[in-house]
Amino acid sequence: MEGEREELTRKYFPQIQHFCNQYGVHFVAVDMRWGITSEASSNSQVINICLREVDRSDFFAGFFGQRYGWHGRDDTSLQENFDNAVGRYPWLEDVRDKSVTELEFLHGHLNNPGILPAVICFRDKVYDDKEKERGLQKGDKKEVFKYSAESELSSQLMEDLKNRCHQTKEKTYGVHLNYSDPIEGAKIMFDAIWKFLNKVLPKQQTTKRDSKRSIQLAQHDAFLASRHKMYGVGDNNLSSLVKLLNQESPTPMFVTGPSGIGKSTLLSLFISTVKSEYRSQFSLAYHCVGHAEESTSPGQILNRLVKELESASDVMEGKEEKREPSEKTKVEDVRDIINKLAAAISKIQSKGKQSIIIIDGVEKVIKTSRTEEVLFWLPHKLPEGTIFIVSANSLQSEIEEELVSSRSFNKLEIQDLSEEMRQDFAVRVLMEPGKELSPSQMQKIVQTTAAKNPLYLKVLLNELIVFGYFRLLDKKIDSLVKCESVDELFEKVLERLEEDGKEFDYDENLVEQVTCVIGLSRQGLSEAEVTSIFNIPSHVWSPFFYSMESYFISQRGLIQFGFQELKEAVKRKFLSEKNVRKYTQCIADYFEKQLQQLPKVYKAENKDVKRISSELPFAYQFLNDKVKLAETLTHLSVLAHMREQYPTELYDLWESTGFGWSEITEKYLTAVDVQVADLYIIQQEQGTIGQKKTGFLVIEDLWNIFHFLDYVHHFDGCEKALRRVLDICTNSSLEDESEREFNRESALYYLAITYHNNSKIQDSLRVHLQVLKLREGRMPDLTKADPDGLSLLGNSYNGIGTNYLIMGEYAKCIEYLEKSLECSELADDKNSMAIVYLNISNAHSEMLDNQKAMDCLQKATQYIKDVYFGHQPLMLGLLYNNLGLCCRRLNRLEEAEKYYQMSLDVKRNTVGDHHPLLCQTFTCLSAIETLKGNLEKALEYSQKAAEIYKRNDTPENDMFYVRCRENIILHMIELKRRADADELYTSLFELLEREMRNGNNHLIDGTIPFVHVTMVKYLIENKRDEEARRVLTTLLKTKAVSPIYHVLLKDVLDRQNPGDKAPENEETEEALSIDEAIKKWPTDRSLLEYKFRNLINTENSLALIDFFNSICPLFNDVGNLYNFVLQLFATTERFNNKMFIEFNENALSSFSKDDISSTLNCLRNTAESYEREKQLDKALGYYKQWTELEKDNPLPFFKVSYCLALASGNIEGAKKYCKEAREKAELEGQNQENNLLPKIVQLWGFLEEAEQSQNEKQ
Repeated sequence: MEGEREELTRKYFPQIQHFCNQYGVHFVAVDMRWGITSEASSNSQVINICLREVDRSDFFAGFFGQRYGWHGRDDTSLQENFDNAVGRYPWLEDVRDKSVTELEFLHGHLNNPGILPAVICFRDKVYDDKEKERGLQKGDKKEVFKYSAESELSSQLMEDLKNRCHQTKEKTYGVHLNYSDPIEGAKIMFDAIWKFLNKVLPKQQTTKRDSKRSIQLAQHDAFLASRHKMYGVGDNNLSSLVKLLNQESPTPMFVTGPSGIGKSTLLSLFISTVKSEYRSQFSLAYHCVGHAEESTSPGQILNRLVKELESASDVMEGKEEKREPSEKTKVEDVRDIINKLAAAISKIQSKGKQSIIIIDGVEKVIKTSRTEEVLFWLPHKLPEGTIFIVSANSLQSEIEEELVSSRSFNKLEIQDLSEEMRQDFAVRVLMEPGKELSPSQMQKIVQTTAAKNPLYLKVLLNELIVFGYFRLLDKKIDSLVKCESVDELFEKVLERLEEDGKEFDYDENLVEQVTCVIGLSRQGLSEAEVTSIFNIPSHVWSPFFYSMESYFISQRGLIQFGFQELKEAVKRKFLSEKNVRKYTQCIADYFEKQLQQLPKVYKAENKDVKRISSELPFAYQFLNDKVKLAETLTHLSVLAHMREQYPTELYDLWESTGFGWSEITEKYLTAVDVQVADLYIIQQEQGTIGQKKTGFLVIEDLWNIFHFLDYVHHFDGCEKALRRVLDICTNSSLEDESEREFNRESALYYLAITYHNNSKIQDSLRVHLQVLKLREGRMPDLTKADPDGLSLLGNSYNGIGTNYLIMGEYAKCIEYLEKSLECSELADDKNSMAIVYLNISNAHSEMLDNQKAMDCLQKATQYIKDVYFGHQPLMLGLLYNNLGLCCRRLNRLEEAEKYYQMSLDVKRNTVGDHHPLLCQTFTCLSAIETLKGNLEKALEYSQKAAEIYKRNDTPENDMFYVRCRENIILHMIELKRRADADELYTSLFELLEREMRNGNNHLIDGTIPFVHVTMVKYLIENKRDEEARRVLTTLLKTKAVSPIYHVLLKDVLDRQNPGDKAPENEETEEALSIDEAIKKWPTDRSLLEYKFRNLINTENSLALIDFFNSICPLFNDVGNLYNFVLQLFATTERFNNKMFIEFNENALSSFSKDDISSTLNCLRNTAESYEREKQLDKALGYYKQWTELEKDNPLPFFKVSYCLALASGNIEGAKKYCKEAREKAELEGQNQENNLLPKIVQLWGFLEEAEQSQNEKQ
């Protein structure tokens, strides 16, 4: 009867299990012929075991072939079995001549017909005779034996049994005396069981579980029940959880371990323990993510936990369960649900109980946005005394870091199974379907190294349970234990499923097809999608799906692999490079067909659009089909959905096509034209022409195009889309005039924003003021204005303020931004408040009030965190960047770098790795590296930013792109690579000139004078005087003129007109000699550098000293001027030590008495310079002055000792100073400067020897 068992086990039992799960019932099939071991037989326990299995059953399915079974009063072994069982079952005494199988029929049905639901089946003798004949022809004695009656007596006993069963037919679910073959027999039995379950289970639900809450609870309970009796993770783990029940303030617990280690099983047993032993003390609310309907989103999880606790509270008060409203409720803020949960727990506590909250598998929670923070929805604090347990796969390191490191959860990590635990686990799993292995079979399994993982062991045992040929069990075990890992074992499962699939009326490899498309899909696939892709008939799909159901999870109706190991097995077994392309193409073909079937007039919320957008573009991207990918992305319905849900992915997908953003813009605008034509045809067909202009029907599409192009910073494309909107609003009429005006005003406002982003500041200001007039006209009294109108007005004020910020008119900037802030506060628009505070901070930064800027940014950051609770939106990345900028300007470099990295993380997470918004942060990191002295790294960051700008077709006149290229030139100058910088500078300056002629002076006004000065000097050095002259005359027309430009122009003109006076013109009027320039700007550093450097290079000490002395009175801090000149000495190509001494000796008299630092520096420079000249006697005097001013520093004492010894031979005096130097060095520890202490010790030794030598001579 193995054929029937195999058919039932593999084809029908999975369907029954699925059906039962829906009602919270756990289905177990007990096979009377699988699990009677040789040990049980030798102990004469066969009858006992079989009848006791019947006792624990809810339905009896009996089926016979031609063999009557083990029987005979003269069979000593069998009679011993009767003897052992008759005490429990006295009726056995009267039937000692019956077979063991008939005993099961008697106990399961005939002794009390109708008490236990039953179906009885006897196979047609014709089938057995045919199989027997085949066995004879093959000479297969075993086959002949299987299909032959034992004797004439056994045949008579069989006929008698048939008759008795037939007489009770009315009290059964069917008595079938001659089914044709195993396939028909299995189907008959399945139909009977199905009929029974459909009769019983719905009644059970109607009476007990008629609410949505109870249905979901049943689903969670069914999942836990499937895990409960498979516990094998050790009593220590359970006791760790039970200990929480006795703690007043239990610490939250994080249960973790690899996939399949037994986390759910442990929690199932803990829940069972609480229910059975601690029910009076605790109320339980538990949730198994992904194993019930509506179980995978944060809101669903938290709301369900609230309902469970509220239900528990109602039960305690004797109230009936509340009926849930049928209409959809609005989406709640997670914070509100967390507050409800806390309130529900507090209510339970007020009734004398504590609450236990358990969430199993938090890694399966669906992430709705890339900006989500890890577990943002999980309550940080619950009422005191609450037991809070969360589980997750150990591969999810970010979850562990959040729970254990950030929230101080205790960690319970489930370890691999010991051999003893494996055996216990296996016994429990097999016991449920009434199966048992022999000791040798069990040892073979539990001693397998891979069996230390419960998932491996469970999958292996499941394969044995569904294996119907118990005579071949040893071979089956041998084949399974050869697998060294879970994924290898899953390959065996896939092989078995392939073999099962051969019995279906289906020509293809069903297992390969289904698992491959699920594995290659981006979000999983629904049953309907899978079956449609391959045209799988339902009678083929259902048994396959049910047999795999325990290895799948369903999230929002989409099937995904429940175990990563299964996914890996599918990859290894099926997904060759050829198959990857083949099945990805299948996915693409299916969703392409869905795309083509979309109506011409679509809605973005259309479910088909959502699924198409989630899968089709990514399939084409993988296939590298750039043409089809571009066609898909250009589809306006796909744009509408992806712009809203996956903007970063949409951006990356377009990037992979290789099209430039100008081309992409044209593709979108062409798609709009096609849509207009299609809509016109539809209106013609429907007779609705004139009701609404087709142009207005595509305005939403144009807005989608604009917002996406704005997102990617393609502002030229934004302008085109907005002008289309304005054209429609200007040239078309609408019955609803307000709609036309709204679109026109919105388009003008965004056009002003786009002009600003495109560095057209004057145009931006003009249009902003135009829109402002409209908005102010509607709201003469702000206190009576509606919030939406206030927000719009505030946006206009903000836009105008940011234009004045770029123009450097800070008073006007602050005036408009404060008006904007007032509107935002009246509207209670925290998002707008954050934006305004960001811009106010920028104004304060430009005015060098970095602390005020920092305060504004911190306010803005708090508003954003409040608005976007649990998320890190792009705006937060912008704020972090500016916080870093303020910290840098306040010289808090480590803090600045931390903020920049945070900004980069947020930006990358929200807009990807290639968006222009990353460039600003790369530029800031470049500045940090410059300050650290890592010039190569600084250049690398700036070049990264430039590459991104270029990749995104950023206009050359974009202000930030200009700054980026200028920074690259600056880094190259600092790295002494002026020749490399030359080409970049030339092209950049040509752009700045061109923009200046177009009225965009702000670009050149904001450039760095040092860069221009250095490159002009480079041009002069390389005799490119005409280029230098052109640059200088242009620079002198800018707002931010540097005085050095006048001097350099004078130099250039003198070189171009040697010996002759240059002709009088506008240029010569601007040209000034260095002395003329210093007379006008005596403290300008660029002029002073020019003058001092020339004097140093000409080695004219007297002139240098005279000039230094002449400007000292102009400086409050002469020490600062002195240090400035020292830097010039340090960087001169020819250092003149004597000149340096004379400068320092003169400078000594220039410092104020309070400027000890400069005096010390000057004394040291003078002394060391004389020491370099070997004039130790002169050096000695300055070193002695140093010791008088810095008495704790061992260095000057060491130097005095050294000079005394060598210059005058005063060993005694030298020893005195050396001793003091040593004491001071030892007192302050190992000296940092030149490792001085060893040198002092060495000098002391030299002095000792010199003194001894002197004494010997005396």
